[in-house]
Amino acid sequence: MEGIRRRRVLRASPGDIQRKEREKVKGTALGLMLFFILLFGGIILIYKPKKSPTDSDTASVSAPNLEERVKKAAEWASARMRRGGGKVGAISQPSPSPAISAGTGEEQPQIIQPDPNNLQPPVEIPSVIMGEDILFGDISHIKNMLKPKCRFMERESGYIGNCPENGCQQFSDLELAKLACVHQGSNCGGLTEIKPGVYETRADRAISPSEAGEFSYLRKCEFIDVKPAPFYKVPNGMDIDDVGFEVNRQPTIYVSVASYRDPRCTGTVESLFSRALHPERVFVGIVQQNSAIEGSTDKECIRTEVPCSEKPDQLLCRFAKNIRVHMVQAEESLGPTFGRHRADRLYWGETYALQVDAHSTMLKNWDEEAILQHKRTRNDYAVMTNYPSDVQAIDENGVAKWQSTPMMCASHFEGEMLRFDSNLEMKMPQRLQGSPVLQPFWGAGASFSRGHRLIRVPYDCCLNMMFTGEEISMATRMWTHGYDLYTFHHSVVYHQYGPIPGGKRPPMFWENGSAHKKDSHKSTNRVLRLFGLNIPEGSYWDKDFDKYGLGDRRPMRLYHRLFGVDFKRKRVPDNCQVVTSFKFHDAMAPRLRQNGKGIDYTGVSEDLFHKGIEFG
Repeated sequence: MEGIRRRRVLRASPGDIQRKEREKVKGTALGLMLFFILLFGGIILIYKPKKSPTDSDTASVSAPNLEERVKKAAEWASARMRRGGGKVGAISQPSPSPAISAGTGEEQPQIIQPDPNNLQPPVEIPSVIMGEDILFGDISHIKNMLKPKCRFMERESGYIGNCPENGCQQFSDLELAKLACVHQGSNCGGLTEIKPGVYETRADRAISPSEAGEFSYLRKCEFIDVKPAPFYKVPNGMDIDDVGFEVNRQPTIYVSVASYRDPRCTGTVESLFSRALHPERVFVGIVQQNSAIEGSTDKECIRTEVPCSEKPDQLLCRFAKNIRVHMVQAEESLGPTFGRHRADRLYWGETYALQVDAHSTMLKNWDEEAILQHKRTRNDYAVMTNYPSDVQAIDENGVAKWQSTPMMCASHFEGEMLRFDSNLEMKMPQRLQGSPVLQPFWGAGASFSRGHRLIRVPYDCCLNMMFTGEEISMATRMWTHGYDLYTFHHSVVYHQYGPIPGGKRPPMFWENGSAHKKDSHKSTNRVLRLFGLNIPEGSYWDKDFDKYGLGDRRPMRLYHRLFGVDFKRKRVPDNCQVVTSFKFHDAMAPRLRQNGKGIDYTGVSEDLFHKGIEFG
């Protein structure tokens, strides 16, 4: 056995065995970890989206938060070169940069920024979309989110009222009738079976009782909720009256445009930039209320003949960074105040603010002219306003055919509410030296003031489906906050009162009325409650009632009685003689406060202009 080498057997202790087992497990874990790192790294490389060739010098569809986007909007002008080669000057910002409200008690919507490592689609519609993102980027995912989910409800007794724009089409096949209704887009609210086996497309979005034994299939659509943008917040330590950032050390103008399915919106925005003497100082906020239902032919407010990536020197391409858009479905719109309230939220601290309709055109050099007229009032609280002159009063180059302005003085009661009437245009006397003239009323079609007016007196949030009443509500609120209403010395805004080319008028918000039949009455009651009438609780919209209430600088009673407005008896005298004779202006203009912050009505008699009127 000597030739045989024996194997030495080593016996391991229990501690050695445990140590080796731990090392084995550790090695396995490290191997698995490396495997998954390589696996997921490969997935990211495969699925990571490619960057758009236009993304290198444009803002993303949205920033992490709205405050950052405001800062970017204020800083863009400091860039030396604009897309297409045009130069711009640096912003002069003596005050802190604009910020957006936080902690206002309202939900603060976030602008969505796509995460390249997260393939999930965004869950909210951005409250603000920059014009640059629309014209140079891709917002198809936002448009897809705006589209509703629609279906036909079960057969129900009753009829659907009114015909779509192209008439009530009849079918003997239910499925064909449904397809036709879908093709008509937002114009079709459903089908009515007018007799057994005969189906007719209808417009309204509600079923009414039928004495003829009709049945209907309501088309129901569910829309994603689009939250409004948060209000501008005055920077800490700044007086509201000092708000106003500058470009090239010159004042800026914010222009609000609320568009309801209006194909003329694009022309309005183009006019704002093309006819401005300093378009780089003009910033436009648009509330676009287009139908999102399949089959809609509504036009985008911000659009160009060819893509901006191919021809960046087009007008809207060059000023895309000056445009902010809030998109909301037309079917969710609740009337003019709905759009204008949301447009006020797109204000980001500009020096001046102008409100126009989506079918307006501007005077040549309107920006310089409006600021000059405002300065001639010597009143920082002046609000220049009227029902704009017709576009026929201006030529194709933006030059006025005559130097005149409409004055707002006539009014009448329409049901429970006061409605302002159109008035003849007047040419101002030379003795006014170019100054606008004081008047009692305010018009929504053209309103120019310092930007702080939008901070103090924004549009009421909750006047759903109201048309008559928004203007007397705004006029009263502004006046009690210390603002004074003037007509323009001569017009700078012109209005397209006629139909669009082809003889048709664009749709109106009334098409949503069948789904909101009681809203208008509750809105009227909200205004009447604001004016001190005894309106029972529960019969008016009470949301944020105090937030959009009266000011404390002047009493509402004095404003209404000076001009004979009596909501209890529903009476109002003719104020035109007082206004067009300049009696009102001559009596009150000299009472302007020395600091230029509004006219002092202390000690003014209630019957200064109308004596012997008895009020209810």
